[in-house]
Amino acid sequence: MHELKTPADVAAATTDPVLNWGAQALADGYPNERGQAWEHDGAVLVHAPGLYRRDRVILTGPAEQALKLVTSVRLPTPGAPIARTELADQMCQLEPGWAAYARFGWMTTTGDPGPRPDGVRWLVEDDLDQADHLVRTANPHGWLVPRETGTRRWAGMFDGDTLVSMAGDAWPAPNMGFIAGVATHEDHRGKGASNAVCAFVRDTLLAEHGSCGLMVYADNATAIRLYERLGFTYQSMTAFGPE
Repeated sequence: MHELKTPADVAAATTDPVLNWGAQALADGYPNERGQAWEHDGAVLVHAPGLYRRDRVILTGPAEQALKLVTSVRLPTPGAPIARTELADQMCQLEPGWAAYARFGWMTTTGDPGPRPDGVRWLVEDDLDQADHLVRTANPHGWLVPRETGTRRWAGMFDGDTLVSMAGDAWPAPNMGFIAGVATHEDHRGKGASNAVCAFVRDTLLAEHGSCGLMVYADNATAIRLYERLGFTYQSMTAFGPE
């Protein structure tokens, strides 16, 4: 068992996109308490305090070795482990008293940027109050709002002076951009606004980082279809631990 000190160390140990996203907690300038990462016989654990509103413990690798990591490494803010659903299920079978808490989707793309969508731009400070109102009303269960820790910038589409669709660039890792805070006014859904705004942010992040990820509720079929049309691939994730 040995410690991984940098995002590059994590990238050398695993290609799993979720762990490489979490490895931003090892980089200089991370806005919360610095994270930790460990490797053991092909299993990797990344601990990212305060990442996207959670203290995250992300795992990959063979189930027995991953279980050894998560039960051996002392973490100051442990949080519930998350892993691909298949691995989480295997670990819960190995450890009596452990069970799944929740399932969600992680989606990734590494495709080439497409044509720049028309009618989308980066928001400026004077737009952010309107953006805050839109995301809180159109996506009240969302996990990102303007001016929140971890946000870098927001893109939006307007109808006249009214912001009707938006998406955020937030919590970027060196080799993984991240989209969050997607929201579209109910009167403009199904008209291509979300597609255009998300494509605009996706392409910027692909150009800057080489890959792009996002999280989605497992039961949000409409959002999953949108992201699949944009080239994202879905993988099921599970949060789990002692009952």
